[in-house]
Amino acid sequence: MTNTGISSDVSRRAFIGGSAAFAGLPLFGAVPQKQKDIASAEEHSLNSPWETPSGDATPPVLVRRLFLDLAGRIPTVEEAKEFVKSKDAACRAKLVDRLLASDSFADYWSMRFCDILRVKSEFPINLWPNAVYVYHRRIRDFVKKDEPWDAFTRALLSATGSDFRDAESNFFRATARRTPEGLAEAATLTFLGEEFAELPPETQKEYAKYFRRVRIKTTREWKEEIVYLDPSDTSGPTPVAFADFLLGPARDRFAAAFVKRVDWWLLGLKTPNPAHINIFKKNGFRLKPLVRVIALSGAYGRGSVTGGFPCRRIDAEVLDDMICDLTGAKRDYQSIAPEPFTFLPPDRRSILIEDGSITNAFLLLFGRPTRDTGHLSERHNEVTAKQRLFLFNSGKLFQQIGRITESKAFRNRPMGEILQDLYWRFLSRPASDSETKMLLTHFYGLPKGGAKWRFPKDVAWSLLNTREFLYQH
Repeated sequence: MTNTGISSDVSRRAFIGGSAAFAGLPLFGAVPQKQKDIASAEEHSLNSPWETPSGDATPPVLVRRLFLDLAGRIPTVEEAKEFVKSKDAACRAKLVDRLLASDSFADYWSMRFCDILRVKSEFPINLWPNAVYVYHRRIRDFVKKDEPWDAFTRALLSATGSDFRDAESNFFRATARRTPEGLAEAATLTFLGEEFAELPPETQKEYAKYFRRVRIKTTREWKEEIVYLDPSDTSGPTPVAFADFLLGPARDRFAAAFVKRVDWWLLGLKTPNPAHINIFKKNGFRLKPLVRVIALSGAYGRGSVTGGFPCRRIDAEVLDDMICDLTGAKRDYQSIAPEPFTFLPPDRRSILIEDGSITNAFLLLFGRPTRDTGHLSERHNEVTAKQRLFLFNSGKLFQQIGRITESKAFRNRPMGEILQDLYWRFLSRPASDSETKMLLTHFYGLPKGGAKWRFPKDVAWSLLNTREFLYQH
């Protein structure tokens, strides 16, 4: 293991302190059902860094939660302090509105929709690179402009033309099975959230009829394909008729499927909240009003110790960007596509990778979805033994963390200030009195030399390995 300079009388977990045993829970693993019973009275005192006595999230937890969910990143030190110190009763609403209008919201939430719309160039989807970038740009515009989901759905189902120029036509191409049944399967999952294989056989046949006339042909342009309706078959229904069905008889199921995903992403709910479905329909099937209502709700503002807000590990792409933002590290990306050669700038944010075929070792390790099926279950946010080994033992990661504490911002500063700075950077909050006391006591007990010099780096490494840093809470 990486040498942390911690003496034998202070265990690794104790060294990490209050954040290591975040919410009284182990560093890694699932949240136990009896978490209310194991939270001590001290954790619910007025000095708790995570939760108020009434069970609500503290301002540092809430600002971090909002930035992660709405912008796909943690706040900067300045952004976190501004929110925490604000006396404005409307500061939460103002922050939500600002984040919803930001490019970061469009970047992060377009990544989510690219997952369910299967934006990937290579096997088994085979959109090919040019089509991927066109399709991604269209999806991001849908999020950025807050287009109604029903209108975007109709555009996807009525599209024909070149996959290079008519972005919506890629919906029909982004499936491994380009048969009537395969297209019906993709449409059923995307717009109704239902498994095609679990529908009654007569329903499967009925849905497949809507896609019987869809054809795809190639051109002389490299990898270009044309989506069109078979002109020789004018008797059967078209995908436009399936859109009419979704927005007519299946309207409630259509709305519920969309809200279910948003409720899962923001609140960890397995079934959609009926009130949120009504809000979604009332606001014209638009994403941003729904997200705003949820982000300002009492349920979203609850704490995760006893308040009921679910702890969940941060998405692989977001975690990758967080580490790079903090350490200044650059990532290398790879693609299985042999032509053309894949190149991404080293400062490209992981949440902005358009192509599901382009990845790196970190994203693979931490469960980025392959975008093969469009299922939410493709994303794996469980903590694994390999992830623990990487975070605990990666020499490269430990060196990158050293760039933080060895920068000019940390030179000639008292250790107390350094500790507070590190806590704000990693956890968006100040170190509590007990954490500060424990760390300073340990620091002053170290002999002069390498261990004392390395202490801030050890603290930064420890904070990165805490549940509080790795989890959305």
